Amino acid sequence: MSLSSEVFLVREDGEIDILAGERDGRPDGMDLAGPESWRTAVWGSRSIRRIGARFLPALVGVHHGDVVAPDEIPAFLTEIALVRNHLVVLARETCPPDRTAEYHAGHIARRLDGIEASARYARRIGGGLLIW
Repeated sequence: MSLSSEVFLVREDGEIDILAGERDGRPDGMDLAGPESWRTAVWGSRSIRRIGARFLPALVGVHHGDVVAPDEIPAFLTEIALVRNHLVVLARETCPPDRTAEYHAGHIARRLDGIEASARYARRIGGGLLIW
C-alpha cells in the first residue's frame, strides 16, 4: 500500500471535493507520497520532527489522511524546502537496512517532487492537499 497526495477543493457546504481522473490535472504518478510504512518511518520520524516539520509528522496519528488547507499550502511548501535542505541527514537516519542512504535519499527526493507538484497545483487552483 502507498501513501498518496490528493488535491481537493472546498465546496460551499464546507465539505471537500477530491479531484480525480481528468479533473485532477496532474501527470500519472505525481500523487505518490511513499510507501505506507513512511507514515511513521520517514514522514513521522524523530529526524523530521527535529528539523521542525509539522505537516508531514501529522500523518502518524491520522487514520484517514491529513488535510493541508488551502490557506496552509504556502507554509507546506516552505516545509518541503526545509525537508529538502535536510535530506541527507533524514535519509541517513531513516534508511532501511536493505538500502543505501544515497538510494533512500533519492527515493525521498522523488516523493517530495510529487508532493510538491501536488501542493503547487493545489495552490494554483485555490485547493488544498490530502495525504493518505
